[in-house]
Amino acid sequence: MILCFAAWFYSPRVKSWVIMAFLAVGFYKPPVPIAKQNLGTAPPILLHNTKGDIVDLQQQKGKVVFVNFWAVWCPPCLAELPSINKLYAKVKDNPNILFISIDVDNNLPRSSKMLVNRGYQFPVYGGSPSTLPGPYFQQVIPTTVVIDKKGFVVFDHINRADYRDEKFLNYLLALAKE
Repeated sequence: MILCFAAWFYSPRVKSWVIMAFLAVGFYKPPVPIAKQNLGTAPPILLHNTKGDIVDLQQQKGKVVFVNFWAVWCPPCLAELPSINKLYAKVKDNPNILFISIDVDNNLPRSSKMLVNRGYQFPVYGGSPSTLPGPYFQQVIPTTVVIDKKGFVVFDHINRADYRDEKFLNYLLALAKE
């Protein structure tokens, strides 16, 4: 018992396994809005990927943008990454949906290596927490934001969630059809 407690206390990976077990049985479903919300206009933000390409979120109008802030040392972040990857696999071919996964430590070599080692396919971008606008990121991870085609934040969730949920998938697909 002491060994289990020590592993839980010192290992982010063990913590993420426990959280993943709760996700698998249906806890932590994202709170899908019943009616469309407008949480404000998405502020401008520039991000870079491992190839050095720059993405300007202001230039993404006409697409639904799924933005997830995370870090490799964060157990709740690690726990939700498999569900984000499964959601990404279902919508990656939709030209109206863009996935932005932001490593808040801005250590793209480390985070992209971890994603590849675990078989995740979604793209990772860098962004320093001190330069990310408050409406996107309030210094709490994991945080997930969805921006509609008009550039409005329509979903904002702090903490872990299971994004494999069919309601959430249908929510994204409906936004992409608008």
